[in-house]
Amino acid sequence: MAKRPEKNNKRILIWTSSIRYKWMLLLFLFSLTPLVAMGFISYSISKSTINNKVTEYSEQLLKQTADNIDTRLGIYKDMMMQVVNNNEIVSMLRTLDRVDNGQYDLDSLSLTTKLSTIIAINQDFQSISFLTQTHYIKGIYRWSDRSAGIVTPFLKTLEDGSNFRWFPTRFGTYVDSLNSQSVHVFSLAKQIYKTSDDSPVGIIAVLDIREDVLKEIVSKVTKNSSDLQSFIIDGSGRIISYPDNQFLGKNVREVLGEQGSNQLLQSSDETNGFPLKHAGQKWIVNYKKLHTNDWMVVNVISESALYKDSNRMLQIIIVIALICIGFSIVTAMFLANSISKPILKMIRLMRQVMSGDLTVRFKAKRRNDEFDIWGENFNYMVTRLDELLKAVYEEQSHKRAAELKALQAQINPHFLYNTLDIIKWTALLQKANNAAEMVSLLSRLLRISLGKGEETVTVEEEIEHVQCYLGIQKFRFNFDIQTYFQIDEEVRNLKTPKLILQPIVENAILHAFTDRESGGEIHIRCSLHPDGGIRFLVADNGRGMDPGLVKSLQTPFQEASADKMGGIGLANVDERIMLICGKPYGLDIQSTLDEGTSIGIWLPMIE
Repeated sequence: MAKRPEKNNKRILIWTSSIRYKWMLLLFLFSLTPLVAMGFISYSISKSTINNKVTEYSEQLLKQTADNIDTRLGIYKDMMMQVVNNNEIVSMLRTLDRVDNGQYDLDSLSLTTKLSTIIAINQDFQSISFLTQTHYIKGIYRWSDRSAGIVTPFLKTLEDGSNFRWFPTRFGTYVDSLNSQSVHVFSLAKQIYKTSDDSPVGIIAVLDIREDVLKEIVSKVTKNSSDLQSFIIDGSGRIISYPDNQFLGKNVREVLGEQGSNQLLQSSDETNGFPLKHAGQKWIVNYKKLHTNDWMVVNVISESALYKDSNRMLQIIIVIALICIGFSIVTAMFLANSISKPILKMIRLMRQVMSGDLTVRFKAKRRNDEFDIWGENFNYMVTRLDELLKAVYEEQSHKRAAELKALQAQINPHFLYNTLDIIKWTALLQKANNAAEMVSLLSRLLRISLGKGEETVTVEEEIEHVQCYLGIQKFRFNFDIQTYFQIDEEVRNLKTPKLILQPIVENAILHAFTDRESGGEIHIRCSLHPDGGIRFLVADNGRGMDPGLVKSLQTPFQEASADKMGGIGLANVDERIMLICGKPYGLDIQSTLDEGTSIGIWLPMIE
C-alpha cells in the first residue's frame, strides 16, 4: 500500500518535467485554441451581425409603420374637419339640440344623408355620432349602448377646446332600422365651433374608425417576418391594435408584463429599444412614438427566433471541434516525439561542454531541418569558444593599455600647469613682472578651461575665467575699457556650462569699441532668473548694431553661419548651452545703434 503514492508521484513528475509531454500538451493547445477562438469569433460575429440586422430591420419597419399610421390618422383628422366645418351640418345639429330635454335620442334623415355623402368615400369609418350634455344625436349608425358610462368619457372633449381627442379601442354595437353590427373601433372626437365667430356650440362630433384598419397597416409591413410581432398602444398603456382581438382594449402589461410595461411607458425617448425577460422567455422590444398623438408602435421579437441560425452554427462548430481534438491528440504525440529526441541529445552534449570537454560535436541526420541547423550552430559555437576566450584575454590587455593612456592624459595638464608656474617665477626673478602676471593669468585661465574634464563649473570660476582673459587682453592690446562685475552671493556656487562668458566679452572687445579710444564699459551681471534658473547679462556701451543685423542674429544659432556669429563665438556658446541645458535655454540679443548691446544668457539650475 505504501508504494502506490510513490508511483503516482513519479507519473506526475514525468508530466511536469518531460519536454515530450510538455510538447504534446503545447501542440494540443495550439491546435485547439485557434479552432475554439475562430469558432467563438465566428459565433460572436454571426450573433452580432444578426442582432444588428434584425435591429435595423425592426427600426425600418417601425418607422415605416409609424409613418403610415401617422398619414392615415392625419386623413381622419382632415375628414373630421370637413364634418365640423360644414355649415349645413352645424345648423342641423344646433336645431336638433334645441328640442325638449326630455327627448335624449335624436335622429334626422337629412343629417344622416348629408353625413353619408361625406363619409362614403372612405370605408375605414364605421359611424359618426354627436353628443351634448343633454342629447345623443345619431349620425350614420346609432350606438346600441348609450349609457352614461359610455357617453361621459367623450364629453370630456369639451374641456380640450379646439383640440382633437383620441379614444382607445372598444367593442361597439351599431344599429339602425334594418340591422345591427358589432365591431372593434377606436374613436376621434372634436368639439364643434360656429363658423361665424368661432364660438363653441357645446356639441361633440365622435368619429368611430374600425380597428381592422390599423391591423391591416401593420400586417402589410410585417407580413414577411413571421418572428416579428407588432402592435399599437396609447400613452396610458392600453392596447389600440393587436393581432389577437382578445387583447384589444387591455393594458400592455398583459403582453409584456409589469417590467416591460414600465420600461415602455416611462421612457421619454421617441424611438428606443430594450431587452426583456418575461414568462420564461427573452425578448427584444423596440418602439416608436407617433407624431399625431401619444400612441406608439411596438415591435417584439423572441431572442430564440433571433439567434436560431447562430445557435445552429454553434452546434456545427462543436462537432467539428470534437473531431479536431481527436486528430490533434494523435498529431501532437507524433510531433512531440520528433522534437523531444534531438533536444534531449543536445542537452547531453551541453552538459559535456559545461564539464570542460570542448571536443564534443552534434551529428546531424541530414534532414535539413531546424535541428540540423541547431546542431551546426552548436558545433560552430564550441569551435569558437576557444577563440573567444583568447579574444577576452587580448581585450583585457588592450583595456589596461587604454587605462594607462588615460592616466597619462591626466598627468599632462599638471605638467603644463607646473611648467607655467616655473616660467612665472623665472620672470619674477628677472624682474619681468608683466610677463609673470600674464603667465599667471594664463595658468589660471587654462586651469579653469581644462578643469577636471567636466562640462560645468561654478559661476565664481566662470567669472574668474573672464577676469583672467581680460587681464591677458589688456597686456596684449593695452585697451582702455572698464569692466564691472555684479554677482549675487546666492549664485556664486551654482553650476554653469564653462566658457560661455569669454566669447561674448571677446566679441564686445573686438567689435563694439573699434571706433572709440576711451570711455568703453562692459557690465557683467549674474543673478537668479525670475522664472527659475540663472541669468547672465553682458552689456556694453559700444557702437551697437543696426536692426537688420540684430534681426538676423535672432535666427536660431544652429542655423547661423560661423561668420555671422563671429567664428567660434556666439554660435558656439548658444549651441553648447542648448546641448547641455535644452532648447528653451540660450542667448538673447538686444542692441541699439550707437547706444550699445546687451546679451542675456538664461540657464537652468544645474546639479
